[in-house]
Amino acid sequence: MENYDVLIIGGGLAAYYSALSCRKRGLKVALIEKALLGGTGIRTGALPVKKLLDSFKGREKDRESIKLDLIKNWNKDIKSLENKIENDLLTSGVDLYFGDGEFLDEHRYSVGDNILYGKYIIIATGTEPSSIGEIEIDNEKIITHKEAIDLDNIPDKIIILGGNVEGIEFASVYANLGVEVIVVEKEKSVLMGNDEDLVKPIEDKLVENKVKIIKGIGAKEAYTDGESVKVVLEDGQVFEGDKVLVTLNRKPNFPKGIERLNILKDKTKIIVDENLRTNIEHIYAIGDINGILGMAHVAIQQGIAVSDHISKNKPVCKHYSSLPRAVYTFPEMAGAGYQEEDLIREGIDYIKGYSYLSNTWRGWAKDIEEGFVKILFHRNGKLLGIWMVGENVSEYIGPLGVLLEKNITVDDIKHNLIIHPTLWESVLDAILNAER
Repeated sequence: MENYDVLIIGGGLAAYYSALSCRKRGLKVALIEKALLGGTGIRTGALPVKKLLDSFKGREKDRESIKLDLIKNWNKDIKSLENKIENDLLTSGVDLYFGDGEFLDEHRYSVGDNILYGKYIIIATGTEPSSIGEIEIDNEKIITHKEAIDLDNIPDKIIILGGNVEGIEFASVYANLGVEVIVVEKEKSVLMGNDEDLVKPIEDKLVENKVKIIKGIGAKEAYTDGESVKVVLEDGQVFEGDKVLVTLNRKPNFPKGIERLNILKDKTKIIVDENLRTNIEHIYAIGDINGILGMAHVAIQQGIAVSDHISKNKPVCKHYSSLPRAVYTFPEMAGAGYQEEDLIREGIDYIKGYSYLSNTWRGWAKDIEEGFVKILFHRNGKLLGIWMVGENVSEYIGPLGVLLEKNITVDDIKHNLIIHPTLWESVLDAILNAER
């Protein structure tokens, strides 16, 4: 039996950052992954989708050439990511074990011929797509993001169930690959939870790219019919395509043997306390498996925070009220803090201001034609939210969460120096426009 300070079960971003952070604290660490390193975010989710979309920026008219380049190099690109993760872990001194292991008890985990003992254990096994109702995923015709990212098998026509972030990002990818796309969203709007003025430019661009968007009607059934697959909507409409992408539901990947531990959980998650510990004090659950927020940057933060809790007994800080978010489409949407619908629902008195990127000095220099910044602040001046729509705006929101957490005011921004000329000046312009 091999003894470790920390056993980490899972090979995604939460596990990766937790393992590296624990090693930097001098802890002996083993990471166990049942299949391939990288997890959803790296292999089949956020990162590869963004790379695909970036490939089209500025080259939309050269779709066929881009498609051929992507197909030729895609598997090699994904393999290079896996190699980077493995090299980073091994170089830092993390021991890697591959295989579908299981818990033997509260401290021991078996994988292959190895029995590993951990003083602390971190569960970071994530979630996976799940069938919904009468719609059964078969991974061939009715698929998940794992198959959707397979560029060796691009359909001519795809029906995407769900106008959420995943569904809309894949709609952007497929539309730019020349695929006929239908998006079915049961709610009244795509990208629910975001203000209409932020969503509209994204939706307009999809429609411009010939994406058909059906809102307010859910999908009741999906089934294969020969070489095609059909989707029946709740109102009786039937649509036919080569593939159906299900984005509506996920289920937890509970590690084998967890029932031996009597860890508190429900059908959707492992239950954790404010420090991300389970009801067993030395066992933690981080990332999507704890059901707090299914976002890669949340998983990364939790992985680092738990390493600090284990090594320094430092409380885990979860600043989710100012959580930065981004939607990687054409154009992008990104920001942090409240949106207007949140403020209205909570009855908070606010002021808003807009600034169009094209009206900034840097926007003029870069020939920017679209995009804007929207700022929301309390009548007492406290900053409540900053949101942006435009090309690459996800690159500009890094510090926004910190600004909001520190209760920055619009006067603080006005009295600070913002480099000229930059697109960040649009934040100042939005404040000044609101005050006129």
